[in-house]
Amino acid sequence: MDTILFEDLVATMEIADPTFERRLLSAAKIVTYRNKQQVISKHESHCDVFLILKGGARALLYSEHGNEVWFNDFGPGDFFGEMAAIVPADRSADIFASSDLIAARFSAETFVELMKESGRLALFVTAQIVKRFRSTSDRMFELSALSAPGRIYAELLRIAEPDDVKNSDELVISSMPAMAELARRVNSTRETVSRTINDLEQRGLISRAKGRTAVVSPEIISFVSP
Repeated sequence: MDTILFEDLVATMEIADPTFERRLLSAAKIVTYRNKQQVISKHESHCDVFLILKGGARALLYSEHGNEVWFNDFGPGDFFGEMAAIVPADRSADIFASSDLIAARFSAETFVELMKESGRLALFVTAQIVKRFRSTSDRMFELSALSAPGRIYAELLRIAEPDDVKNSDELVISSMPAMAELARRVNSTRETVSRTINDLEQRGLISRAKGRTAVVSPEIISFVSP
């Protein structure tokens, strides 16, 4: 089953080279982690690369006082750990499984060689890194330019997706993060997040029912005064 997941993900990379695809598949070791188990330590020396097959992972940083700072989330099809392999350096964050996790694990040396062999793989990995840095840049801007409610609005819009079921202009958040998690993402408090979301709901800009959160008017919420 795990091998099938791996094969399916490799197919989405559109490498279009069956021989290289087989080499990619044979180069990895399938590994599993329990929810909340640490996958990468910021202080470890190895630079292995991981490709998530099932489940999720979360990158965290900690302040000098031990406060947890949310950095990034990864899901199926995402690589993580690749930056330290491409440019040897210390890890930039601790990474934990955010659910039961199945991943393909590559040694740094093998992964770099694979990228040299396949321009399509290199482009696939580069596109993920660029997307991640764009998201980080957006968040840095929001932290300096927006109030806490404004950052919450921005995060809701970021994680919402088109509603394919209703085929409407609504955006849907299929898996709404807990209030405490949203607070970590936007550097705010749980109370502020709860108050802001309740306010949006009272104003008819979002709706919540049966575990489903819909952004009813995304074109309006983006202009709501923070």
